[in-house]
Amino acid sequence: MSKDTLYLASGSAQRKLLLEQAKINFKVINHGADEATIIFDNNNFKNYVLNIAQEKLKHANLHEIKNVQEGQIIFVLSADTLVYTHKTAHILGKPKDINDAKNMLKIMRDQLVDASTGCCLEKKVFKNNSWQTLDKNYWVTTSQVEFIVQDQDFDTYFINLPQALNSASSGIIENYGQRFCKTINGSYSNIIGLPIFELVQALQKMQFKF
Repeated sequence: MSKDTLYLASGSAQRKLLLEQAKINFKVINHGADEATIIFDNNNFKNYVLNIAQEKLKHANLHEIKNVQEGQIIFVLSADTLVYTHKTAHILGKPKDINDAKNMLKIMRDQLVDASTGCCLEKKVFKNNSWQTLDKNYWVTTSQVEFIVQDQDFDTYFINLPQALNSASSGIIENYGQRFCKTINGSYSNIIGLPIFELVQALQKMQFKF
């Protein structure tokens, strides 16, 4: 039986690695979304992160898919991960540089944070020279994390790691980061950037062939 392909509209190295580890057949396509156009409104953090993911899916470059045939079915996924701090009400995304990563970790430490990933999954068919949506599932997965990080630990363990610039709020819990992670409540893979269990459940409901 031939496998279906999940087209990931994201350049995240963490998401690609998670899909590889989960043995989900996928290919990466680009998106032309401008995340800055999405405005945080009504103090609804989950809606905000989902709106960003929807914008990415809306601008997914499906023309990058080659040799398309009439009736071909594909699955397209976009995602966005942000962090919300409970005490200080900060919304944190991917850091701009090393100093930004360091400042974000200082904000995050010693308080509970919500790591939320908005996911947009669509099943599409190519019909009459265009992609048409057969089914869709949009959701947000949230995990709570608490970091305990001392000042002397920043440069030594976090900031020199390449992951610090590739993850929402540089709150990476892989490798050395595990020694500062006091508690996790929820999906580990969601904190990294993609809730794999929820994704697999959604794909199965759409009859994705693994």
